[in-house]
Amino acid sequence: MRIIPYELYPYASDLALCALRKEFGMYDHCLNTCKNNKAMQPFLDMKRNYFYLSFDLWVLEMQQRKHYINSFHLFYANKHKYCLINTDFILILECCIQWEIKGFMPYNTSLSWFLVALKCLEQQQQEAKYQHNPHPNFVPIPSTNYYLDFCIYQKLLSWYKQTFMQANEKGNLKPKQLNMEEVKSYFQTQLKRI
Repeated sequence: MRIIPYELYPYASDLALCALRKEFGMYDHCLNTCKNNKAMQPFLDMKRNYFYLSFDLWVLEMQQRKHYINSFHLFYANKHKYCLINTDFILILECCIQWEIKGFMPYNTSLSWFLVALKCLEQQQQEAKYQHNPHPNFVPIPSTNYYLDFCIYQKLLSWYKQTFMQANEKGNLKPKQLNMEEVKSYFQTQLKRI
């Protein structure tokens, strides 16, 4: 199961974005049944609010790209309210690293995955400065006081590839036994705090 942090929707390939149709069904099922999932636990821990937020923004991105959205998805997206919340930067970085390892290219931009991650980090750090007077529907996040440079990014990529990626029968690299708590713990120790 692969849920994409909504901050990365504009950079997700059409294939990855459209695949979320099925993934949201599994995400919803896990939330309904209180299942644990090592690869998805950080998303499940954010509960329904993050699900509704992600789902609604997914529908908007699909509409912008003129992809088919069935009437159930449109109805469901318009039915729920949510508070805005930033995704933990570690989840964004993990997704960028996994997509780089898989050889995916960011959609409609010349940015590398490293630069996409850096842009997301800088945006979260900028937003954190204004948390004293947040938008009424915005849930404040802890300060994102990480430092990321290309050397750190490459070290994280190498560790992630060695620890969690394995070639399938077609030779494509796929995650194997992904444990996001382990990823979060390792990434946090490697990212230099400001």
